Amino acid sequence: MLINKFSYIFIALAFCSLTLNPTVSFGSDNVEGYDLDEILKKVEEANSRLETMEADIKYSRVITLLDSEEVSVGFLQYKKPKLVNVNFFPPRNEINVIDGSYIWIYHINEKQVEKYEMNGDADSPQGVDIFELGYDYTVEKVNENYEVTLMDNISTEEGTLFHLELIPRETFDSEYDRTLLWIKEGLWLPVQYQLFESDGEIINTIELSHIEINTDIPDKTFILDLPDDVEIIEPFK
Repeated sequence: MLINKFSYIFIALAFCSLTLNPTVSFGSDNVEGYDLDEILKKVEEANSRLETMEADIKYSRVITLLDSEEVSVGFLQYKKPKLVNVNFFPPRNEINVIDGSYIWIYHINEKQVEKYEMNGDADSPQGVDIFELGYDYTVEKVNENYEVTLMDNISTEEGTLFHLELIPRETFDSEYDRTLLWIKEGLWLPVQYQLFESDGEIINTIELSHIEINTDIPDKTFILDLPDDVEIIEPFK
């Protein structure tokens, strides 16, 4: 089975069904009383308090040259340091698990699982480190790897979102040309990601709703319980 990049970007976070209305001009260094350093510091502090997170997830992948869009919805569970379980509902019908050592992509209809070792090699699926952009990071690390710009703020019924742009520095090897983040005031964690590939020709958008922080999630949630007739394949072995 060919590797599907859609399955590898299941870790980013967002709100679903928000009406985004910019209230200030682009390129501001200070938005509604918060400058970029203050926002990043608040994100770092919020991350230090975060242990687990659960949310509904919506993911879309747009390929502009083909005028195509693929959309899936599901349920995400995350536990520090890097345990993830995403159940994508039908028609996707797929379970994605990171257990700390391996990435498992279970295609339920096909009765097949793709297994990847989390060894940092170039062959590992992309998107594994996406939490470092807000859910497992420090201000120092972000500034080291990215040129960060505070773009604007957005007023919604759910509160204020701070819109950030991250451009990888030449010294940092990233799968993405550009990343946009939306940070929710009060929560101070990313609630939406947009990741651009191939000079913007491919756009990945991840949104979450009904976010719950520090719920009780047992470790067994991140262990796949597979039927006996499921085939396990390791594409890079």
